[in-house]
Amino acid sequence: MPRMFTRKPDAPNPAEARLAALEHALGEMEGRQKALERRHDALKAFIVPAVWNALDRLYERTEPLSEPVCLACAFTAPAAKFAVRTDACVFGGGKLERLECPNCGCLFGPLKYLQTPPELVDLDYRLLYTDYSEGDSTEAEIRAFRAMGPKPGGVYLNWGSGAWSESVERLRAEGFDVWGFEPHATVDSQFVVQRRDQISAKFDGVFSNNLIEHLFDPAEQFADWKSLLKPGGRMAHASPCYEWSFAYTRFHVFFPLGEAPARLAERTGFRLTGAEDEGEFHVRVFEAAD
Repeated sequence: MPRMFTRKPDAPNPAEARLAALEHALGEMEGRQKALERRHDALKAFIVPAVWNALDRLYERTEPLSEPVCLACAFTAPAAKFAVRTDACVFGGGKLERLECPNCGCLFGPLKYLQTPPELVDLDYRLLYTDYSEGDSTEAEIRAFRAMGPKPGGVYLNWGSGAWSESVERLRAEGFDVWGFEPHATVDSQFVVQRRDQISAKFDGVFSNNLIEHLFDPAEQFADWKSLLKPGGRMAHASPCYEWSFAYTRFHVFFPLGEAPARLAERTGFRLTGAEDEGEFHVRVFEAAD
């Protein structure tokens, strides 16, 4: 009878076994990460609107501010003298109720957000930017910069330069001495600082884009900018909110419509010297008064 031979199975390859185990572990980790991301998104989608809904209910039960103060001209009067405009926040911030100044046309609010402690506002911004970023604002920032009439040899500061703009690098490549200040987003640039106490120079100009509408105290900020400017220094601040637009977010608290830019300039040591309105691009130019 023929002899029967049974082939002995090959011994497992240790390297292949380790690779298979590693791939299995990575697959499990990816699954857990996706589950955590879904849980984070679900919690954020619930918690943010829930918090603001609760605050809206509380706010409705409290006495309204007896005499609001306009953020632009400092006009104050009984609340009934101010017209009210309402909207809803697309970022889960609930009801947005803003007041219109009868003296200068400025719209400001919602008061519930203006009255939020600064540390909570900062955390609110940080939470927003965990999964939201502005569009590339390079061209608008450069346009605001040019509105100042910058001169070679001058030193300029882009206030709120963001992580989504190349304006500082591009303007420096043109030969302008431009620096950036960005307190919220992380920026990897030797020409951008993130803390106010890192700014000690005097500048020929300060410019910004999509920033002025975020100011809780515009007069205080204008005074700070004036302290950074050389005599006769200029500022150009671009924003779509010189008109009543982009009102669907709680993060926009200051709409300097009408005479508001000129009135704000007057009370903070500036003159309104220029304006440009084209499509959604709006900019106001200010000059430090002697």
